[in-house]
Amino acid sequence: MDEWSKVKKVVIGTANQAMYPDGDCVGVRNVYYSDLHHDHLIPHGHYSQTIIDECNEDLENLANVYKTFGAEVLRSNSTQFTNCHSFVSPRDNITTIGNFVIASPMSINSRKNEWKNIPVKVTHNLTDSRFNENDYVDDCIMNKKFLATQNYKPMWDAANVLRAGRNILYLISNTGNLAGAHQLQEILGPKTEFKVHVLRDVYSYQHIDTTIALLEPGVVFANPSRIKSKAQLPKPMQNWDIIFAPEPTVQKWYGKHCMASPWVNVNLVNLDEKTKIVEKDQIDTIKLLEKHKYTVIPVQMKHSRSFGAGPHCATLEVERECMLEWFFDKV
Repeated sequence: MDEWSKVKKVVIGTANQAMYPDGDCVGVRNVYYSDLHHDHLIPHGHYSQTIIDECNEDLENLANVYKTFGAEVLRSNSTQFTNCHSFVSPRDNITTIGNFVIASPMSINSRKNEWKNIPVKVTHNLTDSRFNENDYVDDCIMNKKFLATQNYKPMWDAANVLRAGRNILYLISNTGNLAGAHQLQEILGPKTEFKVHVLRDVYSYQHIDTTIALLEPGVVFANPSRIKSKAQLPKPMQNWDIIFAPEPTVQKWYGKHCMASPWVNVNLVNLDEKTKIVEKDQIDTIKLLEKHKYTVIPVQMKHSRSFGAGPHCATLEVERECMLEWFFDKV
């Protein structure tokens, strides 16, 4: 699986029963609210029904874009196992690499069962290991120099991963420790089959997809506030072309806490190598991609920052028309 070949089957999320991450769960403050002081009350409870309904409307429209493109669309409508807003973002929980469909161990306990609501057949369930208070780093609160998790055991969300054929990018952040990268490499087998490339010291907060998007073999779309040069990319990727994203149109967020970076314009998703889905308010991003001869389909995602879910987060490809090739070496 890669990030850019023509999509044939996709899971799209739902906002039903969306709630803030369970504040009583160990590690939630460290992973999700490290930007809030210790004495600051963290959000709890469900999102308002108005926000949920508006998000579901946008997700339905996104599903229709895929259907019009000819893709089979699966919906994760069950919310039996929820302590979070995550069903908006099925990509948080599962990654598909080659013949592997991996339910990641996640970075907090309350999200470990969410994959059960996603209508795909998992080949590797990594959610059995439980986390305790010793697995988290309290120094991360109000200090981005420290990440939220220790390295005692694999702790990682699937959304820390991007796929370039047999080469896999893995972001070290609050939601992905180095032990997680090693676990993923062990599952995928020898580096001659798949190779996990680690991105360090790029973005401390959460997932990879407001930092980098892979547009097609040989082309990276990058957040210039985090990726300053190709030297930060894995060495075999440093001969790729890089398009730096323009400043995002800063979207409003609704509710008790902003759950996403302003850089939701990087959180785009590919229908194929030349067709991109981008949040419709990101006009400068749309113009830049069109300048580079990409076809852009704008979609409204009013609550990208309320839920932490742009077009890439809200979709999980089950099948693309792709060959597993060593794209880093070829291009």
